[in-house]
Amino acid sequence: MNSIINQYFNKGHLLTVNNKTYAKTCLELFDFQIKNDLVENDITSKIISGKYKNSKASIIAKQSGIAAGIEEVIFLVNKKTNLKVKQIIKVGAKINDKDLLMELTGDPLEILKYERTILNILQRMSGIATLTHSIIIGNNLKTNIAATRKTLWGLLDKKAVFIGGGLTHRLSLFDEILIKDNHIGLWAKKSKTSRLESLRMILDFIKKSQIKKPFEIEVDSEKEAYFLNNYYQQTNISAPLIIMLDNFTPSDAVKTIETIRKEKSNSQVVFELSGGINENNIKNYDVAGADVISLGALTHSSKALDLALSLL
Repeated sequence: MNSIINQYFNKGHLLTVNNKTYAKTCLELFDFQIKNDLVENDITSKIISGKYKNSKASIIAKQSGIAAGIEEVIFLVNKKTNLKVKQIIKVGAKINDKDLLMELTGDPLEILKYERTILNILQRMSGIATLTHSIIIGNNLKTNIAATRKTLWGLLDKKAVFIGGGLTHRLSLFDEILIKDNHIGLWAKKSKTSRLESLRMILDFIKKSQIKKPFEIEVDSEKEAYFLNNYYQQTNISAPLIIMLDNFTPSDAVKTIETIRKEKSNSQVVFELSGGINENNIKNYDVAGADVISLGALTHSSKALDLALSLL
């Protein structure tokens, strides 16, 4: 993988419970789920309350897909409950109907209290991982695909994309520089100048700031893409440039990328395609020659994988 792409788009190695930031995100989500489900006020459990022998519960797949959310559930069960958990399936493994993912052991009432929260995490993350894997394999893609920040569960959604074989993109606003269409328009309005002049001023600022890490700028026309690349080459900025072609048609994307790459330009320029791309049209964009294709659909339009908890 291109080192620039790896540095900017591939942050999956940070999405583990061994990372304090990610662990904190998992715990906060779990707490939200528990409070939202009013676990402590489970009136059904109160009806059948009493002392029960420890029971075992199996979490079983009801359809094929990619297993995700296992590390997160194990971490959260160990941190927040008195239950014991046993992992059966590896993270990222292909699973089929009736496959056993994990087992929970403990007070059956406690298992039932946390059943929906545990399944929510496993089903959503597995669903995203499955969709990501399906798009890559089903279309025999040559281009890397990545998540966007259009997520419900933030870092956990991006982890699921990574498990499915995709790239995470930025993890947060702090993570990397991405100057989007609205930033350019805001700068142009503030400076009372054109969008092209605004792009020039932005690149001047980046050069002056001596930024070394890759940075990305979104453009919405061929004209802006050509101007951005030409001025980037003239200024000899040392930091790699990523050009995001937003809402380009496949033919316009091909033309723009080919034109820029035919020039004697800096090899540090990387191209991302984004906007309006989904599993139905991605094959048309895969041939455009970009380095990365980002799809909000990976995280905002995936279906939860069908899983079930069976109390033995």
